[in-house]
Amino acid sequence: MKRPAFCPKEDHKKEELMYFCKKCEVPLCQICVTLDHGGHNMKLIKEEAETQKTEMKSFIEKQRHNLQVKTNAVSRLDEDCATLIQQGEDVKREIQTFVDNLIAVIEANKKNIFAHVEKETNKSIESIIRQKTEIERQMTAIKSFLEKAEKLFTQSTNAEIVQLKKTLDTIFERVHQIEPTDCDPELVAHFVFVENYKLFNTVKTEQIGTLKKPTKAGHCDIEGKGLEEGIALREAHFTLTTKDTEGRQCYNDRNHVMVEIRDEQGRECTSQIQIIDRKDGLYQVRYCPRDPGKCQVTVKVNGEHVRDSPFAVQVTPFQFKPVLSFGKEGTSEGMFRFPWGAAVNDKDEIVVTDYDNQRVQIFNSEGNYLRSFGRSATKKGEFQSPAGITYRNNGNIFVADSGNCRIQIFKGEGEYVGSFGGRGSLDSQLSCPSGLSVDSDGNIIVADSGNRMIKIFSPDGKFLTKIGGQGSFTFPEHCIQYERYLIVSDYWEHCIKVFDRKGNFQYKFGKKGGGDGELNSPSGLLVNKSGHLMVCDVNNDRIQVFELNGKFLGKFGRKGGNLGEFSNPISLAVLSNGQIVVCDAFNYRIQILE
Repeated sequence: MKRPAFCPKEDHKKEELMYFCKKCEVPLCQICVTLDHGGHNMKLIKEEAETQKTEMKSFIEKQRHNLQVKTNAVSRLDEDCATLIQQGEDVKREIQTFVDNLIAVIEANKKNIFAHVEKETNKSIESIIRQKTEIERQMTAIKSFLEKAEKLFTQSTNAEIVQLKKTLDTIFERVHQIEPTDCDPELVAHFVFVENYKLFNTVKTEQIGTLKKPTKAGHCDIEGKGLEEGIALREAHFTLTTKDTEGRQCYNDRNHVMVEIRDEQGRECTSQIQIIDRKDGLYQVRYCPRDPGKCQVTVKVNGEHVRDSPFAVQVTPFQFKPVLSFGKEGTSEGMFRFPWGAAVNDKDEIVVTDYDNQRVQIFNSEGNYLRSFGRSATKKGEFQSPAGITYRNNGNIFVADSGNCRIQIFKGEGEYVGSFGGRGSLDSQLSCPSGLSVDSDGNIIVADSGNRMIKIFSPDGKFLTKIGGQGSFTFPEHCIQYERYLIVSDYWEHCIKVFDRKGNFQYKFGKKGGGDGELNSPSGLLVNKSGHLMVCDVNNDRIQVFELNGKFLGKFGRKGGNLGEFSNPISLAVLSNGQIVVCDAFNYRIQILE
C-alpha cells in the first residue's frame, strides 16, 4: 500500500495532498483548496495521477517505439553499408576480371607474334644452313679437283701432259661450273615489328569501362492502358522505362525484366507475353488477355517490383463492332449474288468472288468499288461458280473456279496469267475446289472438296503433296497453315481438324450444335493477329473464336440483316489495321468489323 503524501506548507503540513489544481497544475490539500484556489478546476489527485500515469506510459511506449525505429534504421544503415562494401568488392572483381581478360588477350596476341617470329626465323636459319652445307660440299669438290690437277702436273711427262690435256680440260670445266651460290637476302633480312599505335593510343586514352548507376526498380516509369484495362482476345500494351538511382533513363544489357499476368485464382490468363527490348531503357510489353474479369499485372526489374506493381487490370468481354458494310443483291457493279470468298492485298484492297454473278470484284477498304473481271463460261479468265480466293505476295490473285474444277491465276488488275487443275481424281486434278490459302513457303493450299482432300501446289501449279484419304474428310471447305499446323474446316462433319505440315492428323474439335464451341457447317478460317482461330459457323449465322487447341473463347453475330448480324457468313479476311472482313453470303454484302 502506498504511503500518503502531505502538504509542504508549514501551517498545515499534516494535511494530506488529495487534490490537483488543473489551472495551476499543483497538488493541494483541503486547506490549500479552500484558501488559495477557490473556483479553480479541481480533480482528485488519485485520478490525476492515474491519468498522467497513462499518458506517461503512452509517452514511454512512443519513445520505446521511436528508439526501436532508430535502432532498426541504424541496422539497415549498417546493412546498407555492408551491402555497399560488398557491391564495391563485386565491382572491383568485375573490373579485375575484365582487365585480366584484356591482358590475357594481349598476352595471347604477343605469344602468337612470338611464335610467328620464331617460325620465320627458324625457316630462314634452316635455309641458310642448307646453303652453307651446299657451299662446303662445293669447296670439298674443288679441293679434290685441285689435288688431282697438282698430281698430274708433278708426276706426268710433257708428252703425258699433252695427252692428258683433254682430261684436265674436263676437270677444270667441272670446277668452273661449281660456283658458290650467294645467300638469298630475303632469307636473312631482319624482322621489323610495326607497332599498332592505334591500339596503343586506344588503350592509353580510352577508359577500360565506366561506372554507371544501377537500375532501380522503384524509380522506373511504367505507363499505358494495358496497366488499367483490357479487352479479352485483343492485344493490350504498356511501356516500361528503366531508370537509375538518380531517376535518369538508363540501360544495362544485364537487366532482367519480368512480366507476369494472373487472374484472381492465380492462374495465367493471357496468351504469350511479348517484351520488346529497345536497347535504350525502353521496353514495350504486349499481351492478350484470354478471358473477361480481373487480373493482376506484375512487373519486376532484376527481381524487384517497379513502382505501384502489381497493377489491377479489368478485362472486359471482347465485342466486335460493325464498322461498315457494302453491297446488296444484284448484278450491277458493287452488287452481289452470293459473295463467297474474300482476300486482302498489301494495299488493303478487298477482292471478293461473286459466286452466282460468275465474277471477281475488287474494293478499297472503305467499300468503294474499284474494278472487276470474269464472266460465266469455261474459257481462260471465265468462271463457273468462283469460290475461294487468295492473294500471293507477288500480287497475283488465285481463284478457285469451282464449277470448272480448276484454279485460275490473275494479275492484280485482273489480267489472266494461267491455270492448273482440271476435272478428275488424279493428284494434279480437282473436283469442286472451294477454299484457297497460301502457306509460309508461298505454295497454294486447295480444299479439293469433291475429292475430299487437301492438296498443295507450287505457285505455278505443280502438285506437291496432299492430305486426306479414305475417311479423312466428309467435305473439306477451307484449309489454312499456321506455324507448324494445317487447320481444316470439315463442313459436313461440323468440326475443325488439325494436321502437322507433313499431313499427320493431330486432333479435332467441335461437334454439330448451336452451343458455345459447337458448329453447324464450318467454312472459312482465319488466325487473327492475336493468334486465335476464327471460324465461320455458317448455319449458326455467327463467327466463333477458339484457341488453337480448340478451347472456346467467344462468339459474335446472330441471324439477321442488321449490322453485326449475319445470314450464312462463309469466309473471312483481315485488313492491315486488324479489322475483319466477312462475306455475309445471303445478306449479299461484305461486313467489316473491329
